[in-house]
Amino acid sequence: MEQAKPLMDEGARLQALTSYGILDTPREADFDGIAELAAEICGTPIAVVNLIGDGRQFFKAEVGLGVRETPLETSFCRQAILQEDFLYVPDATNDARFKSNPLVTGEPGLRFYAGALLKTPEGHPIGTVCVLDTQPRTLTDRQQKTLKHLARQAMAQLELRRTARIQQAEKELQDRILESATDYAIIAMDRSGRVTRWNAGAEHILGWREDEMLGELTHRFFTPEDLATKQPEIEMGTALEHGSAPDERWHVRKSGERFWASGEMMTLKAETGEIQGFLKILRDRTQQREDAAERSAAELRFRSLVEVSPQVVWFGDAAGNITYCNPTWYEYTGLTPGDTSGTGWASVIHPDHRERVLGVWMHAVATEGHYEVEIPFRRASDGQYRWFLARGKPIRNAAGVLESWIGIAVDIHERKQAEQRFEALTELAPSIIWFGNPDGSLSYLNNRWYEYTGQTPEQALPLGWGEVIHPDDLSGLLKVWEDARTREVLYDTEARLRRHDGAYRWFLIRAEPLRDEGGKVVGWLGSDSDIHDRRDAEQALRETEERYRLASRATNDAIWDWDFASDHIRWNEAVQTLFGYAADEVGPSGSWWKSHIHPDDRERVKTSIYAVIDGCTDHWIDEYRFLRADGSYADIFDRGYVLRDTEGKAVRMIGAMLDITERKRAEEHQRLLTGELQHRVKNTLAMVQAIASQTLRGATDINEVREAFAARLISLGRAHDILTQASWTAAPIVEVIEGALSVHRQSEPSRLRISGPNVLLAARAALALALALHELATNAAKYGALSNESGVVELRWHVVHEGDAPRFCLTWSEHGGPPILIQPTRRGFGSRLIERSFAAEVGGEVKLTYAPTGLVCRLEAPLASMQEQRSEVAA
Repeated sequence: MEQAKPLMDEGARLQALTSYGILDTPREADFDGIAELAAEICGTPIAVVNLIGDGRQFFKAEVGLGVRETPLETSFCRQAILQEDFLYVPDATNDARFKSNPLVTGEPGLRFYAGALLKTPEGHPIGTVCVLDTQPRTLTDRQQKTLKHLARQAMAQLELRRTARIQQAEKELQDRILESATDYAIIAMDRSGRVTRWNAGAEHILGWREDEMLGELTHRFFTPEDLATKQPEIEMGTALEHGSAPDERWHVRKSGERFWASGEMMTLKAETGEIQGFLKILRDRTQQREDAAERSAAELRFRSLVEVSPQVVWFGDAAGNITYCNPTWYEYTGLTPGDTSGTGWASVIHPDHRERVLGVWMHAVATEGHYEVEIPFRRASDGQYRWFLARGKPIRNAAGVLESWIGIAVDIHERKQAEQRFEALTELAPSIIWFGNPDGSLSYLNNRWYEYTGQTPEQALPLGWGEVIHPDDLSGLLKVWEDARTREVLYDTEARLRRHDGAYRWFLIRAEPLRDEGGKVVGWLGSDSDIHDRRDAEQALRETEERYRLASRATNDAIWDWDFASDHIRWNEAVQTLFGYAADEVGPSGSWWKSHIHPDDRERVKTSIYAVIDGCTDHWIDEYRFLRADGSYADIFDRGYVLRDTEGKAVRMIGAMLDITERKRAEEHQRLLTGELQHRVKNTLAMVQAIASQTLRGATDINEVREAFAARLISLGRAHDILTQASWTAAPIVEVIEGALSVHRQSEPSRLRISGPNVLLAARAALALALALHELATNAAKYGALSNESGVVELRWHVVHEGDAPRFCLTWSEHGGPPILIQPTRRGFGSRLIERSFAAEVGGEVKLTYAPTGLVCRLEAPLASMQEQRSEVAA
């Protein structure tokens, strides 16, 4: 017995096994032959080509086991891979490593094991070729050598498969790379220049398919001019001499169209160095060539425009040094190109603004952000300073790296003077005046703002003004502002602004867009006016009106005010909403009201109300029916209060009409529900009594009785739930069926197939059908199609329109369950319950057929009896 050695690197061993891709693969004749030969040579009933994975062993081939995988915990082979080459156990009961192994002490009672290791070229043990027996035995030296030889053969098969798989993967990768390069035409040729390979990119760029070009000379896509000068031959000669021949030239597509291409021809060499042919790669660069030409033309046009521009145009490098200014700059400032380098250009800035402007420029350079500032530049011709708006933009390459700056300076002196005059005028205004930029930021606020809010210009501009808006108003204000700015319309809203002492006051905020001659918005001129006192007054008025409105609707009644002298009635709006009348349909007289009282109630109501009016009492109450606009009548509770003059004569009467139709209906519905509940309780108790009686009849097993009784009551309860949801009027048949079969549908939904039209069932029919289906499903689960793993129940129903009255038909059919070989000799409780619950309750017919393929139950009844709602008398 060889000495066991520890596993040095289990991770490397498992990685080596994975590289062969052999785990969980189908059986193969080559490996089956090795296992069979090992069993035959060693005379054992069991032989295995075994691979040791992570926590399991997989049998690539086996004789005498009948399984492809077993756990690793009790495996002999887990000990075998710890050996150098071979593990030999003549009698496991005498070996300390295996004598307590469950496979030795129990089934199958293994006694003998011999295994030769499967080792990779790197020395990793990945499995064994082993033989086993339930009897002790010995192997000759020749048998042991043969077993090791078979292990080497198995390893050779694994190596061959791995090598072939790697080569195939490399070939597929090369093909995919070649075919995916659709932007490149890749063409292989033999020594004579005839095409041997033509990729998808070549077809895309040149137009010819591969089958059209195989064996053809590449001369077909050269221009006639290049063919005349033998360019294809020159390219091949250059490639033979130097190894490659790059070129850029015009080529021709199959359509005859010319395109500019850059490419290279290279030689193809065998492993011996012999040149076998050429490889030509082309790329269509027509668009790039045209773009380059366009860029050159655009640059020329741009420089021409810059040179004649009346505005100052400048360029700078990434560090912020000015590298170019157009002639306008030098004509205005009198500087020379040498004076402008570095920060020399700043010498013409007004001394009071020089530090500010340079600070803004240096900040833009440091942050690589946009540059915008207003600058007073000195004019060389007269020494006067004029205001310019200077802007700069960083220019970045494709990688996003800043490479240079471009900028412009526009004379805004007249605009600046106008702004100064505007500021002087706004300081005299009592309201807050402000100027907004096109992007929504503010560039100016008059002193009224700063006096009211206590902010400084640095705090308020350009966006800090939002900090003094009441938090509850800010989002709405910004939304209105953004909408007005986007649509370029009047900005009009109200918001609360915080005063310097912390108090908030309401302001009306309005702004008009300012446009240039072309209609483009160049800014916003706005004002904020204090409307706090006006809003307080308006709010007080609204609250008074609201209190009056609420008071008139305190009882949710139609309030009326009847003037007896003119017979004029004033109604509140509730008379329209309660009875559906339009405003012009409500009559203003007592006659209109009386004419809409139900004829059966009219004289009684007139008598009662005039008795109060003509009498000495002040209160009147009555109930009657009042005509709605749709022709129906509402039940009304009406009450009124009489107003009398100093002599006690009735002059007015104020009252309110309350619609009590729903209350009346609720009372009637409650009465009907009480009667229906009594009826349902009686029927339910009777049905429970019948279920109990039939379940207990002839029962011998109390547990079985309890289970059957509980299941039937649960089914009855589900049907009750469905009917309760439908107020015991009509239950959808699908919900009744789903409720009756819910237990079985949860566990085996695909084996219960139901279909049929939407039919509404009456209460009795729903309960009867639910109990019948419960019995059928219980029987199927115990003895029929649902008692095995393959049976199916099909439940179909339909309505037959034949003869005078339509009939309801439902068929329960079972398939795939245990075959019915003998017809039942007696009817069980299930059959009797189906007949009682269905046939007796709805006057239907029940037909049970015990076909060999499974039970078929057909239920049929008049559709009217399935949908009839029985009254209390029927109960």
